Amino acid sequence: MGRQQKRVKVEVAEPSVSALASAADNSIPALVEREAAQSSFLVSAGTYERILYGIEGRFVGEQLALNPQFIFPAHIGCIKAVSVGGRYLASGSTDEVIKLYDLKKRVELGSLHEHKGSITSLHFHGHTHLLSASEDGAICIFRTKDWEPLKVLKGHKGSVNSIAIHPSGKVALSVSQDRTVILWNLLTGQRASRTKTPQVGEIVAWSPSGTFYAIAYATEIQLHSVGQSESVATIFCRQRILSMLIVTLKGQDYVLAGCQDKRVHIYSTGGAELALVQCHDNRIKGLSSVDLAFPDGSIHTILVSVSSDGRIKAWKLGDLIDPVAVAPDSAPPSSTKDAPELKVEPLAVYNADVRLTCVAASNNAY
Repeated sequence: MGRQQKRVKVEVAEPSVSALASAADNSIPALVEREAAQSSFLVSAGTYERILYGIEGRFVGEQLALNPQFIFPAHIGCIKAVSVGGRYLASGSTDEVIKLYDLKKRVELGSLHEHKGSITSLHFHGHTHLLSASEDGAICIFRTKDWEPLKVLKGHKGSVNSIAIHPSGKVALSVSQDRTVILWNLLTGQRASRTKTPQVGEIVAWSPSGTFYAIAYATEIQLHSVGQSESVATIFCRQRILSMLIVTLKGQDYVLAGCQDKRVHIYSTGGAELALVQCHDNRIKGLSSVDLAFPDGSIHTILVSVSSDGRIKAWKLGDLIDPVAVAPDSAPPSSTKDAPELKVEPLAVYNADVRLTCVAASNNAY
């Protein structure tokens, strides 16, 4: 990736609530529209072996190929989270450090030392702000133009397991070992609400439209509409859920769960299991998606999955969902019949031959 250019160390700070408002870029810009599809994409993946992978997906003729762009030991502990925002890549580890990279220049920018516990979740909003969460119970907001910590959000009494930023960039959700979900106002740096959860929430995610969100527990997913604390649908999974992603295809939303049983389970937003696909030979640790321009000019969503089997796989989302798709004008089914197990071939496979832990797919537009 290149020689380290700058080391960014930040002290634990308690800026006032007005710190966000007084900053030069005081309002986090809205990003409702998905980024335009490119002819290639980048897969950033972390591993138990502390190695960070950057794999490019690009068509060679009519065949999608996955080829390494960078592979290097990034941390001294297991990498637990990766995120990409524009030209910036961030990785977080059990070593309590966030490493920063410039993908355009291919150099390491430095490291952030705000947390005093393993980094559990990282999310960029566009290319202007980064949110980080940790086992220390804190969430930090960083401004990418100088990597200054704008605010340290404190409200959880246990490890923060997952964070998710609303597409508008104005609010975020976090779930914790303390069995609560907190809604944060990112414009003020204040807690907007705190709600108890029935179990320990392990993953939280917004729908692409921002109209609802999902909280994954051990073997269950609850869907919530914005403004409602009670769940509007519950998904009962037969397996341990290790990763989750909400996707939209042809006007319908779907919930994908990567599980201990090596399969991706596909659910309607009504709670019904529509299908399952064996995608790997070991548990599925991460799911991410990105739009890609195909050689014929058509645009398709690519699903990227990573597993403890060491393989990074790229799938055409339509190949997984089209056989069981819900009609655009139909209500999503709420009852599960015998969900079929589909046989689907990936578009491309890269064997890293290490235990992969997390993934972020992004386009190559810097």
